[in-house]
Amino acid sequence: MTEAATGAPVGSAVAPPRGRVRLFLLVAGVALTLASVLVLLAGPALYRVHVLALEPATAGIERIAKYVAIAGGVVVAAGLVASAFARSSRGVITGIAGLTAALFIGFNIYADESLRASLPPIHDVQTDWSRPVAFSVVTLQSREDAGAAPIRDDGVLPPTSGHWAGKTFAEAQAGAYDLKPLLVGVPPAKATVAVEVAAKRLGWNVMRSSPPDGELEAVHYSRWYGLASDIAVRVTPQGEGSRIDVRSTSRNPGPDMGANAQRVTTLLNDVAQSLRGQGAPMVQPGDDKKPQDIQSDAPM
Repeated sequence: MTEAATGAPVGSAVAPPRGRVRLFLLVAGVALTLASVLVLLAGPALYRVHVLALEPATAGIERIAKYVAIAGGVVVAAGLVASAFARSSRGVITGIAGLTAALFIGFNIYADESLRASLPPIHDVQTDWSRPVAFSVVTLQSREDAGAAPIRDDGVLPPTSGHWAGKTFAEAQAGAYDLKPLLVGVPPAKATVAVEVAAKRLGWNVMRSSPPDGELEAVHYSRWYGLASDIAVRVTPQGEGSRIDVRSTSRNPGPDMGANAQRVTTLLNDVAQSLRGQGAPMVQPGDDKKPQDIQSDAPM
């Protein structure tokens, strides 16, 4: 007995209708794209509950999310093409939205991977390696109690660091970041107070501040992973003003994705902007006797 004789649509027992295939492709593609986001969010959560170490929770999770996003993009693209041939405007709109989301997620993950590969795998930066900013005994003890990476002024990158291998932290930093001290035309005590205000404005935990000594220490915790970094500031007399040096050091070893350099830059720019708003002068580098209009020496 033929299918026509039974009244069933020809081919219905062999394959589903084309509309259902298009719908399946679109739904599956969008679901995979959303799943890639959930994978990314799982990284910080799994790290915080000590299920994954830092490297698998960051680079490892990103790698998995990238593949899931690529799969989502391919599947939703197939649904988009099928919808275009079927002249389904709703399917085309859904496909474009899903493909755009997949490309956006995949591109951002690729950008992070490229950044990780291009930046030196260091976790300690400062404005002057020739005269390192020192941390207090209390901070060094706190780091030791937390099992943090030791602070060294002569750190050298291991042989597994690619083209950065064998370079000191100072050399690696010089090849990637342009960090310089900030020279301001105000006394060290006033400059230290400005640093403290800026650090608190940035949400850092100020652990110690001594304007008379020109010293400040703070701790910063990253938003997603809760990673701690210690920041030390040294303010010294410079001509008619002061020189502000900053050091930022992660407690976790390995690449910091430029986070410490960004912290140093952000702090110095904030201090410069604050002092500019107060009408304080700035001592230009190389001219420590003539206060000039305030200008941040830190990169923007």
